[in-house]
Amino acid sequence: MTAHRHYKVWWLAAGLALLASPALADTGDLFQVSGERANLRSGPSDQTTVRNQLLQGEQLVELRRAGNWVGVRVMRTGEEGWIYTNLVARVQQSQLTDGAPVGPEEAGFQALAPEFDQLMARLDQQFGYRMVAHVQVSEAELRVAPTREFLIGGGREAHIATTLAIYQMWKNHQNGRPVAVTLLDEQGNPYIGIQDRPSGPELIVPVSDLASR
Repeated sequence: MTAHRHYKVWWLAAGLALLASPALADTGDLFQVSGERANLRSGPSDQTTVRNQLLQGEQLVELRRAGNWVGVRVMRTGEEGWIYTNLVARVQQSQLTDGAPVGPEEAGFQALAPEFDQLMARLDQQFGYRMVAHVQVSEAELRVAPTREFLIGGGREAHIATTLAIYQMWKNHQNGRPVAVTLLDEQGNPYIGIQDRPSGPELIVPVSDLASR
């Protein structure tokens, strides 16, 4: 069984603030390093600190642009930085929405909490894509399947913040009774969870995931 690291729910306030942060918005295009190696820098300039050297073929997710520089997240490690555009090549364009408003019924929580559903829809618009593909209710557990765009482009901090926010909504919906929320990965396996226990609610994140990022 995969070991887990547990976090108390006092992370909730910080997580909700992080979830709403515009800095997490990204375009989601996939790139790879096209040269033999490329510097990953701390800012969009060759005068900034080199954070890492990436080898040819390293997969990247575009987060933002600044002139001839692209802000990226390294898919293998989760590290973020800037790289010169001549050193990368786009390999897949993002499957984002075309800019049409995302209606509340599309966010996935309308039957549970309409106001929370509307909040999620506004966050979808901010991110530029839907965060949640669908939700499944089973007794006191809520299983949430994120979209591929959110899994790849959101980052672990946003994934944790989203799980915490959904937990709070589900807890309120169940009138304070013990609940569990599970965020799934692309294969439908548990990725991040939060569960009420006798000692209080705990956030569960695989240690292997933390180590790889």
